[in-house]
Amino acid sequence: MSTKRIRHLPVLENNVVLGIISIGDVVKSIIEIQKETIQYLDSYISGKNV
Repeated sequence: MSTKRIRHLPVLENNVVLGIISIGDVVKSIIEIQKETIQYLDSYISGKNV
């Protein structure tokens, strides 16, 4: 999306628009996934179970 300078994409199902996703939505999702990964790795390294 960044490379093509696209800020919004339609979400389609059977050629019907269900909604729109923004670059901000994608970034928020990536950040959340990275936070979870960091927490898991931190727990693994320290030997604590999550």
